[in-house]
Amino acid sequence: MRVLFAEAAAEAFAELPQSTKKKAANSIELLEQHPRMYPVRRRGLMRGYRYFAAGRHLVYYSMNAQEVRIAAIIPGAMRRA
Repeated sequence: MRVLFAEAAAEAFAELPQSTKKKAANSIELLEQHPRMYPVRRRGLMRGYRYFAAGRHLVYYSMNAQEVRIAAIIPGAMRRA
């Protein structure tokens, strides 16, 4: 399975701090073998996209039979209650 980046997502990835890039890259590598491993966003603007956290950023992606497309990388610090 191929992993593709939307243009804006590629630009956002390039601007991430190095430690966040490493976390995101490790998770993206896993997507090649297990694209359904992360949850689907149930509401909001990115509803229907799968996502994972990389540092203080959220990486949203969609998939089809041949490819995973990284759609967006946005700041989204997730705090535990």
